Amino acid sequence: MIALNNIYQEDCLTFMNKLNAQGIKVDVIVTSPPYNINKEYGLYKDDKERNEYLDWLADIAKSSQSILKEDGSFFLNLGRTPSDPILPFEVVNRFLNSNYKLQNTIHWIKSVSFEKEDMGKSNGFRNDYVSIGHFKPIVSERFITDLHEYIFHFTKKGNVKLDKLAIGVPYQDKTNIGRWKSATQDKRDRGNVWFIPYPTIQHERPHPAVFPEKLPYLCIKVHGIKSDILVYDPFMGIGTTALACLRLGVNYIGTEIDDEYIKVARQIITEETKKVIIRKKDERQKRLVIELQEDEDILLGDKRP
Repeated sequence: MIALNNIYQEDCLTFMNKLNAQGIKVDVIVTSPPYNINKEYGLYKDDKERNEYLDWLADIAKSSQSILKEDGSFFLNLGRTPSDPILPFEVVNRFLNSNYKLQNTIHWIKSVSFEKEDMGKSNGFRNDYVSIGHFKPIVSERFITDLHEYIFHFTKKGNVKLDKLAIGVPYQDKTNIGRWKSATQDKRDRGNVWFIPYPTIQHERPHPAVFPEKLPYLCIKVHGIKSDILVYDPFMGIGTTALACLRLGVNYIGTEIDDEYIKVARQIITEETKKVIIRKKDERQKRLVIELQEDEDILLGDKRP
């Protein structure tokens, strides 16, 4: 039997067949497959012939249809090279041909720069020029450095209701609150442009293509959190999606073919699990103190000096 909250060293196509055979359905698939741009992975060779690569992802799309719930979401993160900008859209076509609907296209921004004249008066920035985020510059006289990737949101019918305000942001112009019937609180739709910078690191990454934890975190939240939600990452790598699930308190399963990545993932997950336990313990203690204080207030009433 397949156990939840575990990473399996197995090819994702084989594993999805097992999930289907056991009748296990998932609510959310969020993943970032190899981009076929010759990254140096441990076991996987990231240089498939183009049609072979596209056919492989088409097979993944077809197999995932059998394990994804009717109201489920498949969030597919894809990058590209400046010299080959259309590859992500060819992948999208393969998913569409596999009976998926493209419900949303999200733009993951890794770094962004602002000049003072382009910023509003109430944004808090005081410098004439601001750049935030991290990126690897491209040494080229032909191409501009690519600072964004895609997150394609696929669903079976294109009509899955999302919990957009779960990842909402405050209005910059507070006069918008109440201007429209839908604007009943100081929170609006985040939109489809997500600024998610890489955290600053001072050591070599154990995996050549790790996405930030906030990426799967936002994907899962915008789909909508339920008590029995199950998240699957076919390319778990070093466990980033699992960490997002731990933060959200939801169940996950993952597959990864490289045992070394799984070892790193399990170590990271163990460390994060300890932190989660400590945080929950602290929260329970805080609630207990508040409850005791409230009980004391009720008992003493007006008898306090």
